[in-house]
Amino acid sequence: MQNCEVCGGKKWFSHIDRQTGLQRKHHITTADGTEYDLRIWRCWRCGHVQEEESPFIPMGYRSAANILYFDLEVSKSMLFNYGLKVPSKYINPDDLIHEYYIICWAASYVGSDKVYSSCVTSEQALAWNDKEILSQLRDLIDSADIIAGHNVDAFDIRKLNTRLLLNGLQPVTGKKSLDTLKIARQKFAFESNRLDYISQKLGLRPKDDIRNKDWLEIVTNGSERTLKKVMKYCKGDVKNGKGILEQIMRFSGKRADYGTMKLTDLYMRGTR
Repeated sequence: MQNCEVCGGKKWFSHIDRQTGLQRKHHITTADGTEYDLRIWRCWRCGHVQEEESPFIPMGYRSAANILYFDLEVSKSMLFNYGLKVPSKYINPDDLIHEYYIICWAASYVGSDKVYSSCVTSEQALAWNDKEILSQLRDLIDSADIIAGHNVDAFDIRKLNTRLLLNGLQPVTGKKSLDTLKIARQKFAFESNRLDYISQKLGLRPKDDIRNKDWLEIVTNGSERTLKKVMKYCKGDVKNGKGILEQIMRFSGKRADYGTMKLTDLYMRGTR
């Protein structure tokens, strides 16, 4: 990536298409048939929009950054056991029938009301197959400057990385994150740091009601009704979590250029 043509700046935010949630790009086909994408960037300092001159993989609060708040709903794992009592701290991994998969996800950019989402079908739920919905989420996260969530560093990112790896999908690396759980623990003294507790303290709506039987229905019979219920629950968490972030962001202590990509970072990403 070149220096900004207007102000000479060296740090960039993704230029996002708000309809798709993806970074804007121009698809190029050369005379010899070579195809690649020119990704479009926005200078963090002056706002000038500029294209990258060669193909690369762009990987990883302020109002200028594209902050994508996302949330996952993860299934239960299925396993055998001798009764309800577990004699040791962990169950033998040989008794594992199916490892968890991601049921659905929802995401929304700070400053936008649009919520992007995807959920497995009934057939995919019974097949424990989340590859299709994860490829969509991966592209969305790849386009954002900053990814955010409640406990996103310890839970969502690690769960997502595991499923991307097992599905043979490319990782998303180099993204800065904003974890509202960490901000709450470090900067405040709420009586509870749970998402629902903080949401209601800040005047947001309570969580939707989800029961243990709902999670069981998904993995045992792929209930379409329950999948829709969990999808609505996930979207509600994203709206609440984003609402929390918007209110507490100013306490996070992040620099004004947090989330930008430096020229050296862009060159190190290689080519597609």
